[in-house]
Amino acid sequence: MDIPTIRPAALQPGDTIGIVAPAGPVENRDALAGGIAALRAMGFRVRYDERIFESRRYLAGTDASRAEELMRYFESPEIRGVVSLRGGYGCSRLIPLLEEKRLRRQCKVFMGFSDMTTLHLFFGRRFGWVTLHGPMATSQSLADMTPDRGEHLRRLWTDPGYLPEFSFPEMQAWHHGTAEGGLTGGCLSIIVASLGTPYEIQTEGKILFLEDHGEEPYRLDRMITQLHLAGKLDGVAGLLLGTFGGCAPEKGDYTAADTLRELFENMNVPIMSNFPAGHGADNWPFPLGLPVRLDADNNHIQFLKPFASVRP
Repeated sequence: MDIPTIRPAALQPGDTIGIVAPAGPVENRDALAGGIAALRAMGFRVRYDERIFESRRYLAGTDASRAEELMRYFESPEIRGVVSLRGGYGCSRLIPLLEEKRLRRQCKVFMGFSDMTTLHLFFGRRFGWVTLHGPMATSQSLADMTPDRGEHLRRLWTDPGYLPEFSFPEMQAWHHGTAEGGLTGGCLSIIVASLGTPYEIQTEGKILFLEDHGEEPYRLDRMITQLHLAGKLDGVAGLLLGTFGGCAPEKGDYTAADTLRELFENMNVPIMSNFPAGHGADNWPFPLGLPVRLDADNNHIQFLKPFASVRP
């Protein structure tokens, strides 16, 4: 059963964006410089603690320190938005440590992708929060933000009346038709890892977005087959596929797209592929948890509600 949707308050120039590290560590601090410069160029202050540079094997510090940092940044009245440092792995380890009484009333702008899919699903499932699938602080797609993507992100964050519309020439319709539904999804491998958990993805009546990176076609096949067997593709209203970079097979004259298309060919719902979002250079930010209209007949995607709410 869906819970009421809660949208974050719109940001204003001069607001502070907090950078947190709930997943993997950074090997080079300089990787953060470009993202900070981009956020400042948009008119925002940036705050982070030295803790984000901790490294414990493949994690950015202990589970307890990462969870506490995340909760503290959402609780802080000085911080109006939260952006993840990077992805990697680690968010699922935080779920048992996140205190709902500290978070539930603290909806803010939250942006990330890849391993942040876990937090997107958790925040949406437990609190009804609308969050942003988009670049992280060390993402090259944030540091090298093009003017059109930068303006799009700025309006998402600051304009309570902004209803994004997308129509990219590289997108392809794999199955025609139109559909409306709440948008959910993220990184395919993380979505599959949510099955059987308290934050398991809910897909009934939804537009499902999927992307991934570095997964050979047979692994894509395995994960999508698992979604099929788990019933997660039975009731979807439509499919939106992002980028699948680095997913070419080691051998053979077929592509990852060939495999994906074959796996989805019997689904009688609108399907659009090649939406420029995910691990690629053109990682267009978009909200998760809002109703969207997917028009595969006219290569068009339209959000039906704004991401940000009017600031009190």
